[in-house]
Amino acid sequence: METCRGFVLAGGRSRRMGEDKGRLNWGGQPLVVHQWQRLERMAPPAAIVGGRYEDLGLPSLPDAHPEQGPLGGILTALAHSEAALILAVDMPLVTDGTLAELLRRPGGDAVVPRHPDGRIQPLAALYRASAQPKLAAAFGEGTRRVVDALGHLDIAWWETGPDEFRSMNTPAEYAEALES
Repeated sequence: METCRGFVLAGGRSRRMGEDKGRLNWGGQPLVVHQWQRLERMAPPAAIVGGRYEDLGLPSLPDAHPEQGPLGGILTALAHSEAALILAVDMPLVTDGTLAELLRRPGGDAVVPRHPDGRIQPLAALYRASAQPKLAAAFGEGTRRVVDALGHLDIAWWETGPDEFRSMNTPAEYAEALES
């Protein structure tokens, strides 16, 4: 298998949360640290894409496409690795078993979880080098939503349950996740 690194996408503005999601307390540490540590165990060396976390001492990459959404962050990650295990900072309920399964799945430009109801989760997924030119072309054509760009890829879907893929965009969702 190609060399794979883990990347925490942490470049959003957290408008609905009202504060930086990466700095929310999760198990006694900032959420971005928690997510980075998980990826560092799975696909080292892990790094943060976007955000301002220099004070936390985490390896980070400036987003090559700031303010352009997570697709720009995925492209930044793929510029630094043959394969990128992507995990959004605001998805702490994704299990280590799921991350390991994404790394094990063969085939395709990407391995993307798909819920039984058809919803997909492209921000806890594996992207391979073959995805980079296709995603870059979609980005160059003005596509900014990852789900729209996936139409350009050969996807290896992984059927899974929906519970662990909840993101935390509001204080209420954060409180709910803390109770999980």
